[in-house]
Amino acid sequence: MASEQHSSGPALNEMTPGTISSGLVPTTSPSTSYVPPSQNDWDLLFQLMFDELLNPPLVNQPPEAIAPIVEVIPPVNADSTGSPSSTT
Repeated sequence: MASEQHSSGPALNEMTPGTISSGLVPTTSPSTSYVPPSQNDWDLLFQLMFDELLNPPLVNQPPEAIAPIVEVIPPVNADSTGSPSSTT
């Protein structure tokens, strides 16, 4: 007994990401052509970021003292854990 499959939409191999998400076929040609940003546009966009990177703002905070480590805890030996070990 053969089973028949009825579908109102496109077959899976005919679907593109645009048809999967919206059910509509996206337009292939935009109404306006793409114009890449000019060098001046890029400069204006990234100028503040580069200014802060190259000249970071001064923060007036007192220097923080780091306390020295007084006690050093030795590592635990493998023999004292109670687990069997093998040295071959």
